[in-house]
Amino acid sequence: MKTIRDFIISLFLIATIYFLFNYSNQIMQYVMIHVVYKDEVLDKKENVYFKQNNYSYVQLTDNYYPKNKQDILNLFYTALNKGYDELTFYCAVEYENCIDDVNEIASSETILSYINNYVSTFNSYNKIYININSFGRINVSINKIYSESDAKKINSKVDEVYNEIIKDNMSDLDKIKTVHDYIINNTAYDEERANQIKNNIANDEIHSSNTAFGPLFTGKAICGGYTDTMALFLDKMGIPNIKVSSKNHIWNAVYVDGKWLHLDLTWDDPVVINGDETLTYNYYLLNSEELTNKNDNQHDFDKNVFKELIKS
Repeated sequence: MKTIRDFIISLFLIATIYFLFNYSNQIMQYVMIHVVYKDEVLDKKENVYFKQNNYSYVQLTDNYYPKNKQDILNLFYTALNKGYDELTFYCAVEYENCIDDVNEIASSETILSYINNYVSTFNSYNKIYININSFGRINVSINKIYSESDAKKINSKVDEVYNEIIKDNMSDLDKIKTVHDYIINNTAYDEERANQIKNNIANDEIHSSNTAFGPLFTGKAICGGYTDTMALFLDKMGIPNIKVSSKNHIWNAVYVDGKWLHLDLTWDDPVVINGDETLTYNYYLLNSEELTNKNDNQHDFDKNVFKELIKS
């Protein structure tokens, strides 16, 4: 009997050692997640600017244990879209490339800007910081472009303008045109700031022309300012919209009458040599084919990212 008992104990010890040796990472990760970080809240409440939309490129998720790169993209989108200042998630042990994929996404301004284009203007990021520990815990800190006080001031101005220029009997198309015209008629393209960007000068304290402050308060804008401002009005009107970006440019896309159309206020407010103010409709509610046919080298957007725009 003793021999059988010793044999069983030996088998148990061998099995235990084998299990601990082969699954040590999984065990350690479980302990870290469920014991060390047990009080950490993963899924937090969204803010007032949250949009409950899914797209081909990114979708909302409540999965904080990604198993592939798309899962990570979805987590970044969810965090930005819900207005989080911080996001924590965990790499699954079997997802060997997880940390590499996180670093690739976090270090790519192009990828992050694409995700940014799908969220509210007030939830868009300025800087993103990543902290990764050896147990696969990823912590993301998000610094937004607009503070809460910025949003309050801008929203007040948007409400003021909206109540002044929009009438209840207007169709969505009438509203879009009215806001398009108002922004352009009250804004001039900021050539000084555009030249600073070409020369890698970061300061934009004079006109804030790359944000909604420009068109609404200083009367100056470059493409980011025109686009952010139009997006805020579209959101207020309840018209689905996203931002579309190419290598050096950004503009709006709106969903009206069952299709996605491009709307570029920057290019509808051209700089004229004699300095006169000009309002055009050359880039007003174009489908993707019409936009591509412009051949202007500034609107070459990634069709694999903005797939909805190709379907329309």
